[in-house]
Amino acid sequence: MKKIQTIFWLLFGVAIIGYLIYKIAMNSFTDHFLGDKPQITKAIIINEKNYMGNQPVAPKFSYSYSFKVNAMDYTGNSHDTTLRIGDTVEVEYNKDHPGINKPLHPKE
Repeated sequence: MKKIQTIFWLLFGVAIIGYLIYKIAMNSFTDHFLGDKPQITKAIIINEKNYMGNQPVAPKFSYSYSFKVNAMDYTGNSHDTTLRIGDTVEVEYNKDHPGINKPLHPKE
């Protein structure tokens, strides 16, 4: 029984550290892959919810956004719980690969 607990806590610790490394790496990669001169466009908030984890009673969510480049639709998570369907947000994207994009939030 003690061995199982030790293995559980070890795996739990590795999972937490792995998750943190993943989140940091994804933010860094997105910024890196946007390139030296990312393009900026307007996107519209659509009815696609992105639920935030670890909120079982009243889960919070943010809506996705959609924008077009060369007649192709691209989407992303706005990461902003205050935006509603039909609102607009500025989006930064890689000119050659618009699937790599992120929302720009106004500085407050």
